[in-house]
Amino acid sequence: MSLTPTRPLPTSPEAPLPPAEDVRRAPGRGLVVLGVLGTTLLYALAVLTYPGQRVDNALMEAVGLWDRTWWPVPNPYLLLAGSGVLALLGLVRRWRTGLAVAASVSLLMISTQVLKAWLPRPHLADQWVIDNSFPSGHTGAAAALGVALLLVVPRSWIVPAAVLGSAATSYMGLVVTMHAYHRPSDVIASALLAVAALGVGLLVRGRGPSTAVRRT
Repeated sequence: MSLTPTRPLPTSPEAPLPPAEDVRRAPGRGLVVLGVLGTTLLYALAVLTYPGQRVDNALMEAVGLWDRTWWPVPNPYLLLAGSGVLALLGLVRRWRTGLAVAASVSLLMISTQVLKAWLPRPHLADQWVIDNSFPSGHTGAAAALGVALLLVVPRSWIVPAAVLGSAATSYMGLVVTMHAYHRPSDVIASALLAVAALGVGLLVRGRGPSTAVRRT
């Protein structure tokens, strides 16, 4: 009986490369996990604890002392209309891009409204009894526009799109806090949900041929 091996033995202990599909989906999955865990942790600390509510209310009151004259609140429906236009542009460019924008924007806006309606807010450090406002729908609308931009623009425009989306989200979060519509935790929660929505959009969209992982 011959003892000659029928197949070549491995020459190095290097682990095999992960499949291209797993590499392609890793950023999207990471953003989803980051956004969901961050929102959950923020809610537990800022809403469900006495120190969290106290700090949150104090920050809102401090920002509310600023002059509101030159800080108008943008119309969230106009921002959502802009996201819809970007979804149509993405659909013309590539159907999965348009679907990704529609899915991420819808998920973000639905999640802000559902969580705000369903999550309880115990009255621990509030000076008055009010309903839960976590997370902010206004901030979610601004963040949705930024998410849509990031999914539609080519890779060379990612940085300007991220700066523009962050600026719009930050401005909206600032003015709704200044006008006492929302607490800072509401604003941050919407931003974290936007991170998760962006991850979902990346998973739906996939990557174009120019960014695909090449096998060697």
